[in-house]
Amino acid sequence: MTDKKVLVFLVDGFEEIEAMAPIDLLRRAGIVVDTVSINEDKKVISSRKITVLTDKTINEINFESYEMIVLPGGPGTGNYMKSEKLQEKLKEFSINRKLGAICAAPTILSALGILKGKQAICFPECEPDIEKDGAIIVNQDVVKDNNIITSRGAGTAIDFSLALIEELLGKDKSEEIRKQILYK
Repeated sequence: MTDKKVLVFLVDGFEEIEAMAPIDLLRRAGIVVDTVSINEDKKVISSRKITVLTDKTINEINFESYEMIVLPGGPGTGNYMKSEKLQEKLKEFSINRKLGAICAAPTILSALGILKGKQAICFPECEPDIEKDGAIIVNQDVVKDNNIITSRGAGTAIDFSLALIEELLGKDKSEEIRKQILYK
């Protein structure tokens, strides 16, 4: 176990692979991962109607003890904007900690002004949204700009997860996990 701690926010309509791949791989790497609901209810329903119980609700979190926030995408991505507290914390983490967002979730970061002037990627249909907010689109599966990691979608969830591990624990640990799961 490391001393690294990550928050993965889950909202109704989240994309399962984009949430579970990072949770699984970060935990394999020894990183503490807490899943979080933005509501008082820990029950969240995924985009394919899978009911998930989060570890905590947003009001139970001491954000000071976490190094990174990760946002999975999916058709429910807009639900992240229902939490002013989350919006505030995303802005804070963009300055002095780390953020990860995949698929449509980079649109949340861009709407908050976090991606302005930064290199990023997202689900192809969302690219015009982040571009209009000032993001610089880089046509790669995973893009890291300083402390912010973005990725394209469900098919890039493992690459995204390995990039998160590399950011938190280094390339050797990321490579160890890649080999462990027999990934290309």
